[in-house]
Amino acid sequence: MTLFHRVLGSIIVLLFVVIVVWGLVLRVLGRRDTPAALWAVQHWTENLLVVQTVVGIVLLLMGRRAPGAELPWFHYLYGSLFPLIAVVGGRLAGLRREDREYIGLVWGGFIAFGLTLRAVQTGCGLEVPLRACLGL
Repeated sequence: MTLFHRVLGSIIVLLFVVIVVWGLVLRVLGRRDTPAALWAVQHWTENLLVVQTVVGIVLLLMGRRAPGAELPWFHYLYGSLFPLIAVVGGRLAGLRREDREYIGLVWGGFIAFGLTLRAVQTGCGLEVPLRACLGL
Protein backbone atom coordinates (compact mmCIF):
# COMPACT_ATOMS: atom_id res chain seq x y z
CA MET A 1 0.00 0.00 0.00
CA THR A 2 1.47 3.32 -0.99
CA LEU A 3 1.89 6.05 1.57
CA PHE A 4 -0.72 8.22 -0.18
CA HIS A 5 -3.26 5.39 -0.18
CA ARG A 6 -2.61 4.69 3.50
CA VAL A 7 -2.79 8.34 4.59
CA LEU A 8 -5.95 8.96 2.56
CA GLY A 9 -7.53 5.86 4.13
CA SER A 10 -6.66 7.16 7.59
CA ILE A 11 -8.14 10.57 6.80
CA ILE A 12 -11.36 8.93 5.62
CA VAL A 13 -11.61 6.88 8.81
CA LEU A 14 -11.12 10.03 10.91
CA LEU A 15 -13.71 11.96 8.89
CA PHE A 16 -16.26 9.22 9.53
CA VAL A 17 -15.49 9.56 13.25
CA VAL A 18 -16.11 13.31 12.96
CA ILE A 19 -19.49 12.69 11.28
CA VAL A 20 -20.57 10.21 13.93
CA VAL A 21 -19.45 12.31 16.91
CA TRP A 22 -20.95 15.46 15.41
CA GLY A 23 -24.28 13.69 14.89
CA LEU A 24 -24.27 12.34 18.43
CA VAL A 25 -23.63 15.83 19.80
CA LEU A 26 -26.51 17.18 17.71
CA ARG A 27 -28.77 14.45 19.07
CA VAL A 28 -27.77 15.10 22.68
CA LEU A 29 -28.38 18.82 22.17
CA GLY A 30 -31.79 18.04 20.71
CA ARG A 31 -31.13 19.78 17.40
CA ARG A 32 -33.69 19.10 14.69
CA ASP A 33 -31.86 20.70 11.77
CA THR A 34 -28.76 19.40 10.07
CA PRO A 35 -25.98 22.01 9.84
CA ALA A 36 -24.75 22.76 6.33
CA ALA A 37 -21.20 22.12 7.54
CA LEU A 38 -22.09 18.53 8.44
CA TRP A 39 -23.48 18.00 4.94
CA ALA A 40 -20.22 19.45 3.58
CA VAL A 41 -18.08 17.07 5.67
CA GLN A 42 -20.27 14.17 4.50
CA HIS A 43 -19.95 15.30 0.89
CA TRP A 44 -16.17 15.63 1.01
CA THR A 45 -15.81 12.32 2.80
CA GLU A 46 -17.80 10.66 0.00
CA ASN A 47 -15.57 12.36 -2.58
CA LEU A 48 -12.42 11.20 -0.82
CA LEU A 49 -13.83 7.69 -0.62
CA VAL A 50 -14.35 7.69 -4.39
CA VAL A 51 -10.81 9.03 -4.93
CA GLN A 52 -9.47 6.35 -2.59
CA THR A 53 -11.34 3.66 -4.53
CA VAL A 54 -9.95 4.92 -7.84
CA VAL A 55 -6.43 5.02 -6.39
CA GLY A 56 -6.90 1.46 -5.13
CA ILE A 57 -8.10 0.30 -8.55
CA VAL A 58 -5.09 1.95 -10.20
CA LEU A 59 -2.77 0.25 -7.72
CA LEU A 60 -4.48 -3.06 -8.42
CA LEU A 61 -4.10 -2.59 -12.19
CA MET A 62 -0.43 -1.77 -11.65
CA GLY A 63 -0.04 -5.17 -10.00
CA ARG A 64 0.10 -3.94 -6.42
CA ARG A 65 -1.80 -6.01 -3.89
CA ALA A 66 -2.81 -5.46 -0.30
CA PRO A 67 0.42 -6.67 1.34
CA GLY A 68 -0.91 -7.93 4.63
CA ALA A 69 -4.15 -9.49 3.50
CA GLU A 70 -4.36 -13.27 3.37
CA LEU A 71 -7.59 -12.85 1.42
CA PRO A 72 -6.99 -9.57 -0.44
CA TRP A 73 -10.52 -9.34 -1.79
CA PHE A 74 -11.67 -8.57 1.78
CA HIS A 75 -9.61 -5.39 1.58
CA TYR A 76 -11.26 -4.41 -1.70
CA LEU A 77 -14.79 -5.05 -0.42
CA TYR A 78 -14.22 -3.36 2.95
CA GLY A 79 -12.43 -0.43 1.35
CA SER A 80 -14.73 0.49 -1.49
CA LEU A 81 -17.97 -1.34 -2.17
CA PHE A 82 -19.40 -1.69 1.32
CA PRO A 83 -18.54 1.85 2.56
CA LEU A 84 -19.96 3.40 -0.62
CA ILE A 85 -23.19 1.48 -0.09
CA ALA A 86 -23.31 2.56 3.58
CA VAL A 87 -22.64 6.22 2.74
CA VAL A 88 -25.22 6.32 -0.06
CA GLY A 89 -27.73 4.50 2.14
CA GLY A 90 -27.14 6.94 4.99
CA ARG A 91 -27.54 9.92 2.68
CA LEU A 92 -30.78 8.53 1.26
CA ALA A 93 -32.08 7.78 4.75
CA GLY A 94 -31.21 11.32 5.80
CA LEU A 95 -32.96 12.88 2.82
CA ARG A 96 -36.15 10.91 3.48
CA ARG A 97 -36.56 12.38 6.97
CA GLU A 98 -38.51 15.55 7.62
CA ASP A 99 -36.23 16.61 10.46
CA ARG A 100 -33.08 15.28 12.06
CA GLU A 101 -31.66 14.34 8.66
CA TYR A 102 -28.34 13.89 10.38
CA ILE A 103 -29.49 10.60 11.93
CA GLY A 104 -29.21 8.86 8.56
CA LEU A 105 -25.80 10.43 8.02
CA VAL A 106 -24.63 9.24 11.42
CA TRP A 107 -25.74 5.65 10.88
CA GLY A 108 -24.22 5.57 7.39
CA GLY A 109 -21.03 7.15 8.76
CA PHE A 110 -20.87 4.71 11.67
CA ILE A 111 -21.18 1.66 9.42
CA ALA A 112 -18.76 3.10 6.86
CA PHE A 113 -16.32 3.95 9.68
CA GLY A 114 -16.19 0.33 10.78
CA LEU A 115 -15.79 -0.91 7.24
CA THR A 116 -13.06 1.53 6.25
CA LEU A 117 -11.20 0.87 9.49
CA ARG A 118 -11.35 -2.83 8.69
CA ALA A 119 -10.11 -2.08 5.16
CA VAL A 120 -7.09 -0.26 6.57
CA GLN A 121 -6.46 -3.15 8.94
CA THR A 122 -6.71 -5.85 6.25
CA GLY A 123 -4.53 -3.76 3.93
CA CYS A 124 -1.75 -3.46 6.49
CA GLY A 125 -2.06 -6.97 7.83
CA LEU A 126 -3.41 -8.27 11.08
CA GLU A 127 0.06 -8.59 12.59
CA VAL A 128 0.66 -4.83 12.26
CA PRO A 129 -0.71 -2.77 15.17
CA LEU A 130 -3.60 -0.58 14.07
CA ARG A 131 -1.89 2.56 15.44
CA ALA A 132 1.09 1.95 13.19
CA CYS A 133 -1.14 1.17 10.26
CA LEU A 134 -3.03 4.46 10.67
CA GLY A 135 0.26 6.30 11.00
CA LEU A 136 -0.37 7.38 14.61
